[in-house]
Amino acid sequence: MTARRQRTPSAPVGVAAATARCQPRPSRRSAAHRVVTTAADAASSEAPAAQQVQLFAETVPQRVVTPEGKLAELPGTAGVYAVYNSTGNLQYLGLSRKIAVSLSTHRESLPEGTVHSAKILELPNAAKEQLQEAWKQWMQEAVAELGAIPPGNAPGETSWQQRRPRAAKAEVRLTPGKGVQDLTCTMEELLDQVVKGCKVVAFVKGTRTQPQCGFSYKVLTILQESGAEFEVVNVLDEIYNPGLREAIKAYSAWPTIPQVYVGGEFIGGADIVEEMHGTGDLKATLVQAGALRG
Repeated sequence: MTARRQRTPSAPVGVAAATARCQPRPSRRSAAHRVVTTAADAASSEAPAAQQVQLFAETVPQRVVTPEGKLAELPGTAGVYAVYNSTGNLQYLGLSRKIAVSLSTHRESLPEGTVHSAKILELPNAAKEQLQEAWKQWMQEAVAELGAIPPGNAPGETSWQQRRPRAAKAEVRLTPGKGVQDLTCTMEELLDQVVKGCKVVAFVKGTRTQPQCGFSYKVLTILQESGAEFEVVNVLDEIYNPGLREAIKAYSAWPTIPQVYVGGEFIGGADIVEEMHGTGDLKATLVQAGALRG
């Protein structure tokens, strides 16, 4: 793994210090992984109840998590779904406007092995009432099969309820904004403050929620899946980060973006981060830096 040269350590600073210390001078879905029902033609919002029950009975649960431990590519459409644990027992029946988001949320918030596989019935154009009716038919079939309500749907059960997602962190800004010409710090000094003041920082094209290239999307996804507490700097933001796209390449002696730093040290770009994620080295590095979400 290629890493940048060692720099003389300096006292850690907070993210806000990147601008606080440098104020202006006064007056101057691959198809291979997609989880879908095998009877797509029948999976319409207007399919008769008996047909939807048949779909529940005949659909084979598909893996939600790949053998490599990554989230499978799931449909982002509306529909109903049944979740099974690692021993094949039905745990929960749900309905959602975005199935992929619901299953991802369940997987993140529940104990390992609880969300292992799922039956999915996509109903992309269904109204709320149609989703509820399809869910009702699946629930009736599940109760007939199990003799009881799935444990996740039992009265008083709250662990399966979707939690309101946390607001996304704002991206780090290196300067106060456009029109500021005379800063007391150089761009390298600003980068030093951010890199050494953050446990994990990713320099990407775009924002945390709207990456502007596939490699940036890959890095942000991996950091999120790894449980990292990380900051994001948008190299395309010429208002608050003027010239950063080229400056970060010179700073790290690395020719491409995205770039990821952990514990003040450069660990690599998208390919290296993906390789470290696959081998478990990334998680170990994050643990060592104390950079995992609590």
